Amino acid sequence: MDLSKVKWVVIVLVVVGGGWLVTEGGMDYVFNAATEELPGNDPEKDVIDEASLSKYGGFLLSTFRYTKAKIFYTAAIERYGPEGGNYYWNIYQLARCEEKMGNYESAVLLLRELHNVDGDAFDERVPGRDTLKLRIMKLVETHDLSHLAVP
Repeated sequence: MDLSKVKWVVIVLVVVGGGWLVTEGGMDYVFNAATEELPGNDPEKDVIDEASLSKYGGFLLSTFRYTKAKIFYTAAIERYGPEGGNYYWNIYQLARCEEKMGNYESAVLLLRELHNVDGDAFDERVPGRDTLKLRIMKLVETHDLSHLAVP
């Protein structure tokens, strides 16, 4: 039995499907699929949905689509709160989005929140307090945000 034709059909479908996921329609599909049910009904699905929002937000952040990434991270933070497995990482990534979009005050406030609760104690992907403090100080100095107290 010759499977070479089937193999190429599968490869083409995977490439087309992967390409579709990076379009607006694909983004909307992922967002709607991850937010269609209320959190708390099925804990296993909640973990998958939060991870989907976080991972896709990371993809959008790495492809310079900061506004869409902010939507994904904000949804994950608001839906799952501190009980979510990626909560502190999502706050850190949201701060990066805000910084990239020029919302430096929001970025400083988010980073300060992480600094105050010692975010890396909850999630090792979040930088330590010293690194967060340096980032906050640099943003405050660079963008003349002296009205925001540095921790």
